Amino acid sequence: MQSHRAFQPTDKPTDVPTRRNFIPVPLKPRHLPSFSGLLITGFILVVLPLLGGIIGMTYALEQMAFEGRRSVTVSAQITSASRQLSEAETALKRAAGQYFVLEDPALKERLDRAHYRLVEVLDRLESLPWSLELAQQVVDLARQEQALYQQLSETPASGDFESYRQAFERLDLATESLNEATTDYIHAHLVTGMNDTAARIQNTMIYLAAGMILLSLLLSAIFSWLLSRPVRKLSATIRQLGQNNLENPINIRGPRDLEHLGQQLEWLRSRLLELEEKKLNFFREVSHELKTPLTNMLEAISLLRDQVTGPLTTQQSEVVEIMRGSAFDLRQRIEDLLRYNEAIAQPTLEPDWFALTPLIDEIKGRFDLTLRSQQLRWDGQIEALQLKADRNRLSVALENLVSNAIRFSPKGGTLSIDAASETDGLRISVVDEGPGIAESQTEQLFQPFYKGTRQPQGTLKGSGLGLAIAKASIEQLGGTLRLKPSSAPGAHFEITLPHNKEVPPRG
Repeated sequence: MQSHRAFQPTDKPTDVPTRRNFIPVPLKPRHLPSFSGLLITGFILVVLPLLGGIIGMTYALEQMAFEGRRSVTVSAQITSASRQLSEAETALKRAAGQYFVLEDPALKERLDRAHYRLVEVLDRLESLPWSLELAQQVVDLARQEQALYQQLSETPASGDFESYRQAFERLDLATESLNEATTDYIHAHLVTGMNDTAARIQNTMIYLAAGMILLSLLLSAIFSWLLSRPVRKLSATIRQLGQNNLENPINIRGPRDLEHLGQQLEWLRSRLLELEEKKLNFFREVSHELKTPLTNMLEAISLLRDQVTGPLTTQQSEVVEIMRGSAFDLRQRIEDLLRYNEAIAQPTLEPDWFALTPLIDEIKGRFDLTLRSQQLRWDGQIEALQLKADRNRLSVALENLVSNAIRFSPKGGTLSIDAASETDGLRISVVDEGPGIAESQTEQLFQPFYKGTRQPQGTLKGSGLGLAIAKASIEQLGGTLRLKPSSAPGAHFEITLPHNKEVPPRG
């Protein structure tokens, strides 16, 4: 493709809108909002898991605090009831001793109060969330105390208290055993249970935080992909337009404003295509219009050079030679324009079987005088290959590559052409020993009218179309032409042509 000049408002066609009167096509409803809306939505969705995690952690902490308060409350109730149980049991024994030692029936009321107090404490203990074993101990202690009180109540004040000493000792042992069991229960169930609950809640919070972070990262990655994909495509599209690749339609899918920008780029691409077509038509017409008078000029110069109209002086002959050289240079440039127009016009190909070696020998013969004048050595290894392709197209491409290599080769240098069949296709290499091509210029190398900075000294300036013609011709054959990186001096161009599945004819 050719590069194009910046167009002016005056050269716009009547059927293509310009930037001034361009009315964007109404956007179809899309699922995605604008870029800013999508960004805000993504931010909200990424924050939601964080909020959910904070709420979940707050709930878990409240549960842990609730369990802690409940454990402390139950522990306090058990400790208080155990202490009151010991006090009530001691009060019962003291009241019974006073009742029998003093033999005062009035002290019977104190015994009753001590009994009821002990029963009240046992009822409180029985209502606590015990294990079955502890609950049974409370019930057994209540029965034991009830039986002892029943015996004390039926015995007169003058009875023998010593006969109840062993019963009170058993009651003391049972009370002490229950107090020890409650202490063990507090440590074994409440404290340990609270620690287990805290550990469980801690693990839950860790899993919740990990899940929250993973979900946030996943959502971030999804929205980053949704946002970066159209941006990357826009960047590639702009780079494509910058490289003058105008064949592929532009279709950006994503946020509404980026789709709108894609539509504007598509309009720009259509505009550039039209200007490119106008430019090619202009070159084609100008080339043909110039070729006829230039031919007449060359004939007239030849007549003067042959002194048909009369003898020329030495100065006149020098002027005629200058005119003749300039006319031939102008004809070469016009022929390059015509070749380029022909190369990009997608002509009908005429593939046929031919041998590669004679074609390269033929191209060498065309440059034989130039090779001798430049004292260049022709080198290379060419396999005896048969291929089916358009011979003229391949000849045009190779001729331009060889011409370019000769132009940049130093006097007395070597020009190499290698050809070999490989697994991925037929490869043809054209290598010179010239100044090479700067790495920064490789992208523009095959653009029409592009001339690198490393131009040879003492030669006529080229038209900048040779490599563009070669690339267009090879691509029409279904192959590729590229500048191959090389550590050696000079330029290394490589042609790759696909294998033909047909079998070449014999003979």
